Amino acid sequence: MSRWPKPEDAPAAEDLARCVHCGLCLTACPTYLVTGLEAESPRGRIQLAKLVEEGRAELNAAVQGHWSRCLQCRACEAVCPSGVPYGRIQEHARAQVQAAPPSGRAWLRLRRFVLRQVVARPRVLAAATAPVRWFAGWRLRGAAERALPGRLRELARQLPANQGAPFRGVREGGRVAEGEPVQLFTGCVMRELFGEVHRATVRVLERAGARVEATEAQRCCGALHAHEGDLAFARRLAKANIAAFERTAGAVVVNSAGCGAALKEYPQLLAGEPEWRERAAAFAARVRDLSEWLAGRGRLPDGRLAARVAYQDACHLAHVQGIRKEPRALLRALAGCELVETEGADTCCGAAGLYGVVEPGMSRELRRRKAAAFAAARPDAVVTANPGCHLQYLGAVREAGLRAEVLHLAEALDRAWNAGDGR
Repeated sequence: MSRWPKPEDAPAAEDLARCVHCGLCLTACPTYLVTGLEAESPRGRIQLAKLVEEGRAELNAAVQGHWSRCLQCRACEAVCPSGVPYGRIQEHARAQVQAAPPSGRAWLRLRRFVLRQVVARPRVLAAATAPVRWFAGWRLRGAAERALPGRLRELARQLPANQGAPFRGVREGGRVAEGEPVQLFTGCVMRELFGEVHRATVRVLERAGARVEATEAQRCCGALHAHEGDLAFARRLAKANIAAFERTAGAVVVNSAGCGAALKEYPQLLAGEPEWRERAAAFAARVRDLSEWLAGRGRLPDGRLAARVAYQDACHLAHVQGIRKEPRALLRALAGCELVETEGADTCCGAAGLYGVVEPGMSRELRRRKAAAFAAARPDAVVTANPGCHLQYLGAVREAGLRAEVLHLAEALDRAWNAGDGR
């Protein structure tokens, strides 16, 4: 069999060789739990990558399909005893598909175009999301949703209705003029669709003693591009962000789990470029998730949140950044907050960036499982720390027939600290 052309960004043989096929990843993998198929497990996908790398299998549509159905949640990395860099393997596998796609060439090109020319361009993204925000707040939204065909209706039901205007930077003359400097990473989707989360984040940081800044030179983190296999463009965005934040001081605080994981892994992304390696490492050392930064502050403002709360781990916060205790500790510290653990709280919800569009069937099944867990726990609020998860849980709560709110951790803390200090 002829060897498939191997681009520079294909999976490295040494990464593939680290998998010993022990099977500990199987019960952590959402797609394996749903299908029970070896090819839909981490070790199965790695074996396919090995066969392609060794020239013993063609990179055909079937292989591409198994790779495409991976959520890249990286739950397998958290339980792997061999330290297999599965996230890196998947990104490079998709780069190999991007170089010579065996199927869906037009669909792949469209996704790359959207990510490069819409998501990564602030003004274009702002224009593209304006009608989405309008629809989300429309008073006739309910009737309009019912008139939409199935898949569009599903997506419409996941839109947040109370996020207000896009975030356009920390306001002049803020309440806190002095304090520890903190740089807020604003991202792309968070900035346009979750403006209230950013504003709540600023208030929370200020109450905790920070002087919040948000450099206008920052760009999209590049996580979606890397997950799609467009590593060259992800590196361009990484370099732009590193250069932008080098001109600032203080921690870079992130309220999106996927963005935070991507920023912390810039040294890995730029490992092949010596002139950027040290700069990437210095930048990554400054990056902190919001809950991680707050957990290191010592005494925080008193707060009250009289609610039964189900916290759901964002995959790239729990599995990649290893942050599980901090968000829960912040919630438990709130008077009146009853924190309830639901089944599968750290299992991927099925959002995973573009996954709900690319693999709607699997995404729908994983959302259904979350809805069943919520129906059993009956929380007043579902709290998360990632925009894609937020959207997925809005749909899951409605499918469960609950009136529960879906809140970002920053919104929950902002509301509770407001109640605690009487503001």
